Amino acid sequence: MMWSWELYQDTSGEVPKELLAFFIRMIPKEELPSNPPPPVLTLAETKRLQVNLGYLCSKGLASLTSDIFEKLEDDLYEFRMTKSEHNPRFILTPLTPQRFVVLHAFMKKYNGAIKDRDKEPARQRLRELKGRKSQ
Repeated sequence: MMWSWELYQDTSGEVPKELLAFFIRMIPKEELPSNPPPPVLTLAETKRLQVNLGYLCSKGLASLTSDIFEKLEDDLYEFRMTKSEHNPRFILTPLTPQRFVVLHAFMKKYNGAIKDRDKEPARQRLRELKGRKSQ
C-alpha cells in the first residue's frame, strides 16, 4: 500500500514560508502562492528530495529503518538528504491513514546530533496537529 506525504499546514491552512521554501521547486507554477519564498534547495537537491520522498511513500514505515532516517523521539523522525552540499534536514511524523507530514525543515550547519532548538518547531507543530485531531 502506497503512503503519501504532505507539508504541515497551520490552523489557517497555510504552509509556513520557511518550510515551503524547501519544497517550492516541486510545486506546479499554477499552484504557487502569490508571493512565493525563494527556493532554499538547488535543482539537484530538489531532485534528490523527490527520489527520497518516493522511497518513503513506497516503503511506508519500513523506510524509517533506512540510513537516511533517524528516530528523534516519539512520533518524530529526522530525514537526512544524501549527497547534498547544504545538508538539509527534515523532521516528519507518520500519521494515518498511510501519510507522513513534514513538520519542519532546516539546514544543519554543525556536527553531531541535531539540537533541541532545531526540533522545537516540529514539536510545537506536532502538538498542534494532535490537538486538532482530538477536537
